[in-house]
Amino acid sequence: MSSGYSLRHHGGVNVASIVAKVNDILVGEQLRHEISGDGETCRLRFDSAEVFIDFNVWQDDGVVITVHSVVHDIDPESPGAAQALNLLNDLNRSYFFVKFVFRDGLLIARRDLLGDTLSPAELISALYEVSGASNRLRGELVGLAR
Repeated sequence: MSSGYSLRHHGGVNVASIVAKVNDILVGEQLRHEISGDGETCRLRFDSAEVFIDFNVWQDDGVVITVHSVVHDIDPESPGAAQALNLLNDLNRSYFFVKFVFRDGLLIARRDLLGDTLSPAELISALYEVSGASNRLRGELVGLAR
């Protein structure tokens, strides 16, 4: 994470309790995962998609859970970068529960969830939607220059 400080206890927010909640859901669903040493990122694999779960403080009293996967790594100076930017609007219209961003040469599929009201079904749905989109698009975007 790029915050530069630990999010474990930021103001009145206990991020660790949300991380534990996510871990409990993943264990209950028997999904193999790894939690980073700092406890702020979780990693899972679905087919060829590597999916990450990040935790960020939101409005000083909540936690946003971001489920994301790199769809394609593209050289920002290549013609493929312009193609990826042109695809963003179409991709974001085509997928209802997954949004796409292009940042630092990476086309990323993502979905944000609220940690305080997170349900197991919501997290599992987000994981499968993001990983499914990433897996489908990875094959379709092979022609974009890296």
